[in-house]
Amino acid sequence: MPALLERDGNGAITRVQLREIIRRQGLTGVGNDRLGLVLQELRNADITTTRSTAR
Repeated sequence: MPALLERDGNGAITRVQLREIIRRQGLTGVGNDRLGLVLQELRNADITTTRSTAR
């Protein structure tokens, strides 16, 4: 995921990037209704990681 963020030049993963990851990995069961929840968790994890490493 970090490479995708760097490639696209954004600090947080987008819905489009998440769909790309899901497609590449061949994951199933993550429909549009779940993407928002997954994005929220990924963004929360990123904020937590950034805060803990910034200290």
